[in-house]
Amino acid sequence: MNDKAELRKEIENLALEAGDIISSATDFSIEEKTGRRDIVTSIDLEIQKMLMDKLLGLVPECRFFCEEDTRFDQQYLITDPDDVDKGICFIIDPIDGTSNFVFGHRHSCTSIAMAVDGSVEIGVIYDPFRNELFSAEKGFGCYLNGRKLPVFDEDLEASIAVFGTSPYDESTNAPTFDLAGQLYEMAADVRRTGSAALDCCWTACGRFALFAELSLSPWDYAAGSLIASETGCLVSDIKGEPLSIKRKSSVLIGRPSSVKCFFDSICNSI
Repeated sequence: MNDKAELRKEIENLALEAGDIISSATDFSIEEKTGRRDIVTSIDLEIQKMLMDKLLGLVPECRFFCEEDTRFDQQYLITDPDDVDKGICFIIDPIDGTSNFVFGHRHSCTSIAMAVDGSVEIGVIYDPFRNELFSAEKGFGCYLNGRKLPVFDEDLEASIAVFGTSPYDESTNAPTFDLAGQLYEMAADVRRTGSAALDCCWTACGRFALFAELSLSPWDYAAGSLIASETGCLVSDIKGEPLSIKRKSSVLIGRPSSVKCFFDSICNSI
């Protein structure tokens, strides 16, 4: 399959299928990975297996860089992050916002990005609880449930900012809440939602003017960063450097005016 637009539609259908699994789940197991805040459910694993199997059917030459990578055929998994920019790589988070899912907060999604030689070309994120499908193809704009989202600007002082707490990295605790306090002083208000992928999408569609988090993995933001950039958002790490899809990074995504405000007032203190 060579038509990228057709492939994007197929990936959208897989995201919808994943959403059906999430929204219908009633019984699942939970395990800790690296600590009490880092958990995986049997639904995460079920979705990831489904996505890998079906994406391999669409793109047999692809490989995967995923959040849940210990229980799957190693033949197709990228274990050396330096290999992410070689060929076609799907970067997947089967459930972004797993804790929200476990505790019934109904704010979770499936995130799928397709990178080609290190460049994210397709991003698809589906929120089954709001039935919102965000989809972007590099250079062709971003869509929400089939409606193209506009490119626009927004001032931080008249808008809401959202931040993440990097719960798997306790070294970021103090600077994170310092950042949150500074954002609160500058923005109309702040939020913390528990899903970085949806924070990217909600920034893309204007519900937030700026999103910042000090430590995230590529599967948290690969799809969302493309979705946001296709609506005119600036995308970088917290210091203004290009985002890496190989390793953990800080993330800053926002409207040009809001990002300028961030760099003018906050950046050097983080």
